[in-house]
Amino acid sequence: MRRRDLSTVSVADVERRMIIALGKMTARQGDIFLSVRFDDAPYGELAERHGITVEQVTHDFACALRMWGRCLHARFPHLVWPWL
Repeated sequence: MRRRDLSTVSVADVERRMIIALGKMTARQGDIFLSVRFDDAPYGELAERHGITVEQVTHDFACALRMWGRCLHARFPHLVWPWL
């Protein structure tokens, strides 16, 4: 899959795509993604908060990051996910 040139993507479009991506993630994946990316929360702290292992935090973050990448780089997200 070819990546989009993100220099042409508006801030409003990125925000809309973030909402789509968060809607596709589980609640735990969304919380871990936002905590790691924006709050710089350590994996150990997130593992304690959610009652899981650090490996599960790593897996959830990887899944969330993959979903964010899919949503960000989709050329026509409304065609990929017409129900959103």
